[in-house]
Amino acid sequence: MSFILTGRKLTILPLVYQSQEIDSSEWITLFTLCLAPLIAHIIAGTPSPVYLHQSRPRWHEQICQYNPTSILWRYAAIADRRIRAKSWDRTDLAPTNAIFWTNRGWDGSEAIIASSAAYCYHFPDNTRISIFSKEMITTIIVTSQGVQAMVLLLGALDKNKYSGFTKWMAVDAIFFPLAMIGLLRLCCAFWLNDDYGYLAAHSTTPEPPVFYGHSSGDVTEMGKIRLLPRTDSNETSSSTLLERSTSYPQSRFKTPSSSWGSKIFRSFFLFLVICLLILDTLYLIRGGRHTTTSFVFTIYYMFFLTMTIIIFMPYFWQGKTTSTIIPCITSTAYKIYTGFIFGITVATIVIACVETRRTPCGKYTSGSGTEGDLRACWSEYTDYVSLHVEYDTNSSGLAVHDFSIANKFAFIPVNSTELPEVDFKGTCFGKALSNE
Repeated sequence: MSFILTGRKLTILPLVYQSQEIDSSEWITLFTLCLAPLIAHIIAGTPSPVYLHQSRPRWHEQICQYNPTSILWRYAAIADRRIRAKSWDRTDLAPTNAIFWTNRGWDGSEAIIASSAAYCYHFPDNTRISIFSKEMITTIIVTSQGVQAMVLLLGALDKNKYSGFTKWMAVDAIFFPLAMIGLLRLCCAFWLNDDYGYLAAHSTTPEPPVFYGHSSGDVTEMGKIRLLPRTDSNETSSSTLLERSTSYPQSRFKTPSSSWGSKIFRSFFLFLVICLLILDTLYLIRGGRHTTTSFVFTIYYMFFLTMTIIIFMPYFWQGKTTSTIIPCITSTAYKIYTGFIFGITVATIVIACVETRRTPCGKYTSGSGTEGDLRACWSEYTDYVSLHVEYDTNSSGLAVHDFSIANKFAFIPVNSTELPEVDFKGTCFGKALSNE
């Protein structure tokens, strides 16, 4: 328990403006490092919509698809659908990965698999992704980032071990833990595919869909599909949602409540999300000193993961996982939650920008003073962290005026009179100037 409950008091240091010395070129680099994990995981987890109706979603309907909770739901739903499938082919893979906008709003249900077939002009070549494909490369990249983030964050909990993760992180690292979402992507990695194509609806002029690459049997089967009238008019249009005129065939998927594989998977997936929340919470439970940036950063992830668990739990318990789009995506409450997520994201970036500064060793931190320098500059390959190196005219050489011993993350200031000489191993960047 001492590993978890350290007995240290939780202290939040006041917000300090210390980024005034960072120039424009450095800001470009910092923002690139900051936004890269965020953009990478949003792009990797959110496909382009397929429009089966002439209308288009409003901005507040589109933005909910980029909510990290929506992305995690999509990963879970795709894996769950594959587990429940009685049979699985490439005509299932395409609509399972796509998100459809219809005259009823967003649709990722199992029924859309058949009703959207007439608009699909290109199906994937296989029932799962190829080893040598863009999707597999994307999965390998985001998974590698997730493993790296997990190892560093777990290692940072051990104060007697150097992990390489700066707890008082700067703006360049605030979204680094988001990479752990890449680990949850592994659950459905073999069935994430964007190798498909659908015709988009742009007008109300009835035009028969054009089919490419289908056999005569496919076209005959698709010919049994009729068009639904729009819900807001009496028009019949090829741009509206499709529905079979014949009786709907027996479901090719087991229900979530009848599939033990689905029940086990849902429990396991929720357990993984809870583990991520516990990992994040430990950074507060264990106490210690936090900069405003590191504190807001921790609260940001706690809020996102807590809300994800609260939203997922009733749906998982009731087995309402038949849609790859989270069922509450059109609700006002979910839109407000999405707004909070993006608002906190912007606030975290702004606070981190205010506190970010460059240390003497070249790394960035949100901490101030000597302690901030030590936390950022220490590494497991050196016992000394030098802070100020100047040219000494008396000895005609470089003199270390202020340095500390870093031993198991305990920084001990060294008295230069007791230890006047230090072995230097490394490269000196910059100029050593005398006072003359």
